[in-house]
Amino acid sequence: MTHPPAPTPHRHRRAVGQLLLGFVPVLLVGLVLLVGLALRLPDVQAPLAAARETTTATVTATGTAPDGRGLDVEFTDVAGAERAGRIELVEPLDVPVGAELTVSYDPDLPAGGTVPVFTDGDAAHAAVGDVVFGLVAVALVVLVVGALTLVRLLGRPRLRTRPTTTVPATHVVVRQGLLVRSALELDTSAGRRWLPVHWAPELDRLTPGTRVTVHGDPARARQVLPVVDGTEVWPSGRLRSREPRGEVRQAPVDPAAVEVGLGRQARADGVLPFLAPVLGLLWAYVDGSGPRGFAVATALAAAVLFWLPQWLGSDPRATRAS
Repeated sequence: MTHPPAPTPHRHRRAVGQLLLGFVPVLLVGLVLLVGLALRLPDVQAPLAAARETTTATVTATGTAPDGRGLDVEFTDVAGAERAGRIELVEPLDVPVGAELTVSYDPDLPAGGTVPVFTDGDAAHAAVGDVVFGLVAVALVVLVVGALTLVRLLGRPRLRTRPTTTVPATHVVVRQGLLVRSALELDTSAGRRWLPVHWAPELDRLTPGTRVTVHGDPARARQVLPVVDGTEVWPSGRLRSREPRGEVRQAPVDPAAVEVGLGRQARADGVLPFLAPVLGLLWAYVDGSGPRGFAVATALAAAVLFWLPQWLGSDPRATRAS
């Protein structure tokens, strides 16, 4: 007597949609910032690019305009004429009068008056450095977030190839601050294990202690793929031998549970991006990049703070009930 093959589990499309929901804002914000910074770079580089000639200048005054950050110097240009110049510093510095500095200047500027000159570490070089750093930082964040998302999108389906076992499972809800996430509590031969997961309606219909199929060995492996009521439930983290931090409680069973749109989860997780201005202010203060640095850091932080909870899992019903 032969038994028909087990039906193929349904794919967890909701987890895929949630991961993409989190990544798309990071990608869009990152592209906008990269384009904006790339367009700004030629403007901040232009004065330095025009300063083709290099010479030695003597400091004649400090603490001049603008805002006491100016440094007046005198130098001899390439034609042998004595000229006056001004270096704009990032912040006021006590440079002794008579000190000699290596400076660059634009030889095409007309003689007479004070011309802008540049030296290493001045405001012009700092502006270029800020834009270049912003380009690198934004690109790095987008690449890291994209790589982590891609690893999960490609890695979770590979768990299907692992041998299967059955273990008793209970759907629990974990609250950590503003985050409320689903997890499966598994009773294995090595004791209890907790697996954070992306929510699916099958979890709400799961009776506590029901045996479920698991791809992988939940007693030893760090990653397993549960199948609940014929549907794959993607893990949103590694299997843990210790109870998760925060408030852990058994989820109520709802035999009539149905799919819940991602909009509810997005609205709940949309609280975290409101913390982004605080991070933007902190970055602008530490980096000294001013309003532009604050704007870039805030926009990027908001996108990442929306992506992070999507990557950590979901539980829209528990979020609504909390």
